[in-house]
Amino acid sequence: MSRVLAMAGLNFKQIFRDRSELVSIIGLPLLLTWVFGAAFGAGGGGGPLGVPVADLDRTVYSAHVVSAIDEAKGSNVFSVSEASARKLVADGQAPVAVIVPSGFGDRIENDERARVYVVRDPGSANAQVIVQIVEGAATRIAANAQASRVAEGALGGTAPFSDLFEYADGLWSPDPPVGVESRVVQANVARSNELKSPPNTQYSLGFTVFFVMMIALSSAGGILEERELGTLRRLLATPIRRAEVLLGKTLGVALVASFEAALLVGFGAFVFGVPWGSDPVPVALVLFALVLASTGMGVMISALVRTRSQMSAITPVLSTAFAMIGGCYWPIEITSPFMQQLAKFTPTGWAMVGLKDVVARGSGIGAVVVPVGVLLAFSAVTLTVGMTRLKLE
Repeated sequence: MSRVLAMAGLNFKQIFRDRSELVSIIGLPLLLTWVFGAAFGAGGGGGPLGVPVADLDRTVYSAHVVSAIDEAKGSNVFSVSEASARKLVADGQAPVAVIVPSGFGDRIENDERARVYVVRDPGSANAQVIVQIVEGAATRIAANAQASRVAEGALGGTAPFSDLFEYADGLWSPDPPVGVESRVVQANVARSNELKSPPNTQYSLGFTVFFVMMIALSSAGGILEERELGTLRRLLATPIRRAEVLLGKTLGVALVASFEAALLVGFGAFVFGVPWGSDPVPVALVLFALVLASTGMGVMISALVRTRSQMSAITPVLSTAFAMIGGCYWPIEITSPFMQQLAKFTPTGWAMVGLKDVVARGSGIGAVVVPVGVLLAFSAVTLTVGMTRLKLE
């Protein structure tokens, strides 16, 4: 085991001896994370996001929508007319506006489908945050309304519906009739928890997942380089067994990927204030599973290609494709239903689901059970294929 650890440690130390490696592993990831986070997220000193809201209903039900936005971290509501709300977004003066139409409350009380309209800039991460907040509020309103109707029937209509609604405010229902209609994209059913982090969380999470995968693939390419140079052949001429060489090289790839993850997590937390450490155990589980999955993919591809140059050509294309499909560059919620389903077949997609639920939505460890399970299954398959088929000479 000591020889395995020694080989892994040697591989890890090599990244600090090559300046080009340092740039690709440290400089480029930090630079791109900062550029995208600062340009498209809400920068550190930008203050809260002003959200124009046209509440045309003025009922206890519409008030729940307004208060959900106003109470969310990083956003403040200001009242406007419907025409002003639409104009502010059209003129680029606001990334998003919310409109609660007249009759919203009546539709809820009469068990009819009610809608909240969101007018948004499709390129704004801030707007997507507000969409998800409104989705969460709409889902909660629908649950309260359903519970109120049950209570109203039991009481024979002796209590006002609005009073029953307020009393039922803590209940939840999985099949809400209240939806959110966006002018850019049809909103999906929201998770129960609203986003609880700054908008640039998307870029901190996304670029962490992307670069962990890309660096793991690139590092695994070093195995091919050593094979081409004859280093692995000379190792096999010593008393070291083939299994030890495979484990040592694989562990070395995992160490480099883990270093990349720790680097970008720390950068996102200290520079952008992303709450990476709000619940460290589930975050660590997702990152651990992501590192294993990325390492497994790197080793498997190393076993399937013939040369380091082929690996170098595949690495950026494959990692970028997985990042795009998995929602690393933009919120997956703004993509088509087909793309959202396709993301479920990628390790990046599952990593983003787990990290968003914990870091952005404040969910607990239960939210990462499925993502971690899928990533571990993916890593088991890829590591098995890679380590059994990888040729060392």
